[in-house]
Amino acid sequence: MEFVFWASVLLIFYSHFLYPGVLYLLRPRGTQEGNPDPLGPVAVVCSVYNEAKVISRKIENFYRLSHPEVELYLGLDGCSDDTMAEIHRARRDHRVKVFEFPRSGKARVINALLERVWQPYVVMTDANSMFRPDAVSNLLAHLKKGVGVVCGRLVLLDGNGASGEGLYWRLETHIKKRESLFGSVIGANGAIYLFRRELFEPLPPGTINDDFSISMRIFEQGYDVVYAEAAVAEELQITSDYEEFRRHVRDGAGHYRALVYLRGLLNPLQGKRFFFYLSHRVLRWLGPFFLVLAFLSNALLLNQPFYQALFAIQFLGYGTAALVGLLRIRWKPFYILYYFILLNAALMCGFFKNLLGLQRITWDSTRR
Repeated sequence: MEFVFWASVLLIFYSHFLYPGVLYLLRPRGTQEGNPDPLGPVAVVCSVYNEAKVISRKIENFYRLSHPEVELYLGLDGCSDDTMAEIHRARRDHRVKVFEFPRSGKARVINALLERVWQPYVVMTDANSMFRPDAVSNLLAHLKKGVGVVCGRLVLLDGNGASGEGLYWRLETHIKKRESLFGSVIGANGAIYLFRRELFEPLPPGTINDDFSISMRIFEQGYDVVYAEAAVAEELQITSDYEEFRRHVRDGAGHYRALVYLRGLLNPLQGKRFFFYLSHRVLRWLGPFFLVLAFLSNALLLNQPFYQALFAIQFLGYGTAALVGLLRIRWKPFYILYYFILLNAALMCGFFKNLLGLQRITWDSTRR
């Protein structure tokens, strides 16, 4: 039981705290060499479901892009609101292409859109993600020999237009910057990322986390995934703890499906790909189970005073997190603990929803 307890604690600590430090000790070995690819035609691809409130802004934002050869592909996933009417009002020319599909889920819409794309470079985005004018050009500037995916930077804004990025988001950004030095950014953000069209593999129908699956499938093929900090998209972050939990449950279910889809990355012979994938993602996805093992194994060691104290600390931590949620406390030291527990609880729920086949592949637009 002592081994189970300390192994669980170590793996939790490594994935969340030690791994970012390890990244700063590692030395990159000449990734991203050579000149960028010549500028070429780009397809901006966006799957849309009931986005009447933001779709006209999205189209206007597209027209402000500075890249000279770009077209916008909109795939409507059985929209039941006024999205199409808003598109007709905002569209100025043939560069905005619209395709309607019956309600079938984002993965199927993306597959269908990519069949229609002829451009060699594809930028994926969401309807509520607004690009800065030079975003596409800055993505292309990082597309050098051996690079298959370029991840942009998503900036979260609060209701007043100020930064809405929390500690977790800032830490993830720092990790991406460091992983990029090794060509091993583990997972693109669906708001803004670019890939080579020739490397795309159609997504399985049950895919939930399409951005992660697309980028990591290309990574599994042997291509680098890098981060372009200057390629910026902005999103308004208006959410509640309940909505955050629901989103993470859905993402969690998608993560466990991705474990099967991307099982080739679990081969230690993949070298750096195995190391970064395991350290940044897989161990985090297993975090809820490590927490349960740590708690249960600790409970079986209560005949020793040292483990009694550790158990009391765990019990106090979970109790504090529960009070933070009930009383809506936002003092950072307490909220960080609460958010950590919230994430892991959502992952556990996502695991069981995926296991029991309860997670839908269709999605609803978030509150705007």
